Amino acid sequence: MQKIKNPFSHAGSDVYNCFGCSPGNASGLHLEFWLDGEQLVALWEPQKAYEGWVDILHGGIQATLMDEAAAWLVFVILKTAGVTTGLNTRFLKPASISKGQIKIRATLLSVEKRVAKIKCSLEDGHGVVCATSDISYFCFPENIARAKYNYPGVDAFLGK
Repeated sequence: MQKIKNPFSHAGSDVYNCFGCSPGNASGLHLEFWLDGEQLVALWEPQKAYEGWVDILHGGIQATLMDEAAAWLVFVILKTAGVTTGLNTRFLKPASISKGQIKIRATLLSVEKRVAKIKCSLEDGHGVVCATSDISYFCFPENIARAKYNYPGVDAFLGK
């Protein structure tokens, strides 16, 4: 797996304070990402602060983890930025916090016009798929992503 760099990480919290991926957001998830072939992968240590029921990762946090992975797939694989237009999450099994590291996988299914269809899964620390999301993402043309949304280009993520 190839580690993906976070090109936004040096910006101040007044500019970059993403709940999902900013290392400077004190209450955030601090996600990091890897490229594994055509999949984008995030590994994340669950904490009791994100608990819903006893020892169960909150469903909203599970959906957020998958939504964030989809955004980074758009950055790295589609080489642009965009916004979520739809997210359909299915909770298959409880995601136990005590089972250790959570793995999120994002896979590009298709792109039609400017809309990407992305499939995400969330596995508990034992490798059991606990939730899946079908995500639709509107992707901006790269020149607009750069001009209006601070997209730095794919090389900033891959270290080229």
